[in-house]
Amino acid sequence: MSTFTPEQQQQLLAMLATWVEELAEAEPAPAGVADAALDSTEPTPDLFSLLSQMTALTRETQLQNRATNRLHGEVQKALEQVMTQSTNPDTLARRLSEARREGRLEVLAEVLEVRERFMRGLQAAEERLAALRGLRGRFGQRPVLEALVEGNRLARERLDDVLRRLEVYEIPCVGQPFDPTRMHAVDVVARSAAPAGVAPGTVLEVFRAGYTNHGRVLRLAEVKIVADTRSAPGEQDHV
Repeated sequence: MSTFTPEQQQQLLAMLATWVEELAEAEPAPAGVADAALDSTEPTPDLFSLLSQMTALTRETQLQNRATNRLHGEVQKALEQVMTQSTNPDTLARRLSEARREGRLEVLAEVLEVRERFMRGLQAAEERLAALRGLRGRFGQRPVLEALVEGNRLARERLDDVLRRLEVYEIPCVGQPFDPTRMHAVDVVARSAAPAGVAPGTVLEVFRAGYTNHGRVLRLAEVKIVADTRSAPGEQDHV
């Protein structure tokens, strides 16, 4: 037996009818959806397809986030290394020392070239002076050549003083055993053609002086040496 009065039953039926009518009505569009999307004639995807697409989109987003995070970490690491190398006092001091050393070597190379020119000029003047004979040599060119020799000698001595202060020294070669770490043999004389008593491998002549700085070879000396093996008389090998 029903516990509702006839009036209550009528009210429940009216409410049920209203609810059924609301279900039949179209659902309002969500906020932010464009009108073009609402007017589209394409079929509405089913729930399974929608969930599959959402899952794939979520997975792709996760992968992109991981790649972005990895790239960000690599860039951050590289920036930290650059900052460390740029601000590390030891690194800056080492780079400054290397720059100074390279600049010093360039200056030394120029000074050595100037010394070589003075040496060649001095040698040529001395040879010319020694060749002068007679009154013409005594009262003609000799005073000029003597002044030239003296001027070149003084200039060379000044350069040698500068090089000594910089601890740059000429490599002693003549009469010394050949040292491949400090010398370069550009001419080899057979033992039979060498002066008597000169041992094989001895340096006979220097074509171009070599130099050291703090024990480090700046330039190899170019020398002539006596061959280690006996060659035929008059034979001469060039390296």
